[in-house]
Amino acid sequence: MTKTLVLVRHAHRDTTMRGLDNGLSDKGKRQAKAVCRFFMDRADELDAQSGLWLVSSPKTRCVETLAPIAQELKRTVDIHPGLDEQVSGETMAAFEKRLTDFLEEWKRSKAAVTVLCSHGDWLPIASRRLLGGVHFDHQKAGWLELEWQDGAPALKWCIPSFKRIY
Repeated sequence: MTKTLVLVRHAHRDTTMRGLDNGLSDKGKRQAKAVCRFFMDRADELDAQSGLWLVSSPKTRCVETLAPIAQELKRTVDIHPGLDEQVSGETMAAFEKRLTDFLEEWKRSKAAVTVLCSHGDWLPIASRRLLGGVHFDHQKAGWLELEWQDGAPALKWCIPSFKRIY
């Protein structure tokens, strides 16, 4: 079975009170809409209506990044604690195990297309593991799309930023 995994870094967040779980800034809302437009332009190719899993870190900024796609498709965004950023007191070993556990869960899932939204610490580790050590600079609202077939990933799209595309 061919599966597609899209890794999205959350869009720009409201930083007025950094200690809070703030949502997106106005800039971030524009970025989230750009991610949605790109996704919708490709929805037929991705066959997004059959077996789509929209999944996010519990942080508001991540959920809000995927919300335009969910609204467009009349779907919900599933919250998954495995996608959260490293939390205070969590060792790197525990963080990486949580990340690995999520990737294993994704591999076993029935979803043909998964769009996940996570953080600037989670995504580089995941992409290096999935791409055999290749580094991807996950900028805000950046998009990394992998096609998984016969246990091996292939890079399909790499969009570090939607600044000039949408």
